[in-house]
Amino acid sequence: MITTGQLNKNNFEFREELGDRENKLVAYDIQSDDRVILPKVGWTEGFIKYKFLSTIKSFPFTVKTSKNQNCGGTTIEELKLDDVHYHQKDGYILVILERE
Repeated sequence: MITTGQLNKNNFEFREELGDRENKLVAYDIQSDDRVILPKVGWTEGFIKYKFLSTIKSFPFTVKTSKNQNCGGTTIEELKLDDVHYHQKDGYILVILERE
């Protein structure tokens, strides 16, 4: 949908759920191959809840990370997307959106 222009920076965003109905905008980039990159997701240790919000479909997802003892960073242990069809590919996740 990014390739066809149905999704663009003006009609979708990512939010981190902070609790107590609080959330914050999550920065993302759209690459030349139309992949969306979330550069800061996974840098915080723990279990973090997010939401993808768009004019086509919205869905929650969670990321579980742990400290990487080898380099001092974090490792994404688990990624769970709810209420959406997706396929895990080599190094990325392909999300299939259908209009609500």
